[in-house]
Amino acid sequence: MRRLVNISGITFAVYLVWKITLLLATSQPIPANDSFFYDGPVVNYLLHGNYCNPSLAMVLPISGNEVFCAYPPLYQAVLLGWMKCFGTGELSAMWLHVTLLAGFVLTVLQIFRQLKIPGFVINIAGLFLFGITFHDRPDTLAHLIAALAVLAFVRGLPWATAVFLTLTFCTSLQIGGIYSLWLGLFAASEAWFSKRAIPWAAIFSFVSALAGLITLVKFGHPHLWDGFREHLAITPSVTGLRVPRLDDTLKIVRSSPGILLVFSMLVVLALKWRGFLNQLKVSTQLRLATSGTLAALALMGGCLVVLTPNTIHVGNYLQPLMVGCALAMIASGSPFECKWQRTIRSLFLVAAVLVSIRAMGMTTWGMLCHRDVNHAQALKLVNESLDSAQDESAVFVSAAYLYNTAQRTNVTWLHSDWASLANEGDWELRAIQERRPTRLLLTQFDYYRRYERIVSQFRRERGDVKVDILNTAQVQPPDAIPSMRRVVQHVSWAPVIVEFTWPSTTKTK
Repeated sequence: MRRLVNISGITFAVYLVWKITLLLATSQPIPANDSFFYDGPVVNYLLHGNYCNPSLAMVLPISGNEVFCAYPPLYQAVLLGWMKCFGTGELSAMWLHVTLLAGFVLTVLQIFRQLKIPGFVINIAGLFLFGITFHDRPDTLAHLIAALAVLAFVRGLPWATAVFLTLTFCTSLQIGGIYSLWLGLFAASEAWFSKRAIPWAAIFSFVSALAGLITLVKFGHPHLWDGFREHLAITPSVTGLRVPRLDDTLKIVRSSPGILLVFSMLVVLALKWRGFLNQLKVSTQLRLATSGTLAALALMGGCLVVLTPNTIHVGNYLQPLMVGCALAMIASGSPFECKWQRTIRSLFLVAAVLVSIRAMGMTTWGMLCHRDVNHAQALKLVNESLDSAQDESAVFVSAAYLYNTAQRTNVTWLHSDWASLANEGDWELRAIQERRPTRLLLTQFDYYRRYERIVSQFRRERGDVKVDILNTAQVQPPDAIPSMRRVVQHVSWAPVIVEFTWPSTTKTK
């Protein structure tokens, strides 16, 4: 057993095998609500010839009707090439993300080997990969490119680092910002402690490239800039100062316990060992862990007081690297080897279990839900409902089913999260009243988190409208249980089909 534990990267291999097996066996992870927001323009372009996302048209007129410009475009360029080869279905998109995730995992493993991290430490760090369960946004590509930037910097290739960071910003502004802060702090620590020259030329080129891209879009293509600002005005990453909430704090503890443990360990080492600063001068591992932890703490603090709380999921990708570099500091033979080594490792193992709770739920509860209604059966039910929908009527559809629904031209398909502007409470109710949909085709996740209460309220208030609800799930998903929906969610393909029979035949607005 000890020999197995010391095989470098075995947990990385187990994670990748688990991801591939889960996708093959249960078609998980099911695309969440953001997936079609980013994939929709490519799907629509390949199906109908227009690079826009009609499912967003009611809220984002430019990106929904003219040209999708709500987000940096590199991910869509990669997706376009992929879908030209493998089709526009949701499974095609899911396999792309598994492929990108595999690239990220292998890059992190290569960073560890470049830093000469012991095999058993690499394997403990690899357990934190099981905290990465949602990967259906441009973030997957952004983290892969950013990890390549870290690898390039560790190898002493500042120009390659600058190129990769620029490409990261072309994929995700938030992730580009976090990794730029991390590598900026790392470069400063390299200069301060190990007296290495700061690569000013590469830094200047990187900043100039970003400024040039922004200038090009803002002044060269002002309509694209307006489309970007259109999205930013509705869903800003910066929400304004607020008092930290308990649920946001618990989200950080649940999703990033490894980073919190690394921070605590570094504080103890700095206070207890006089040689800590001297070790910073000679250990790349320690400098990388310290700079990364400071960047992650900035992210956590921002998520508590000024950034949208969901941004903390960026930390899921940072954890393995930070945990590996930090644990290498107390490995046998290291300058910080101590009698508490076993206790510290045990704490990190407990943290790894904590971040893996959803992965466990996907493997167990998700399998039961798959045996109840699988991916193919779910799409069949959705298609049967769409076949009976009135021509030119509106339908609100969850992202997971929109890849299939987008093929249709006889109905107006709207993203269930973007059917109306969310500028006041109960916008979903307003959307139903204004758009008069004939169908809501919702995943269990979307129905219970957003529409269950709304449909019930609509039923009470509008007795003149017939409302029929068909929940096709026989196995109760975690989303249906209030105490579980924040722990394990979105593991069932079974659709909830809500049909409206309106008293008049007025066409959808």
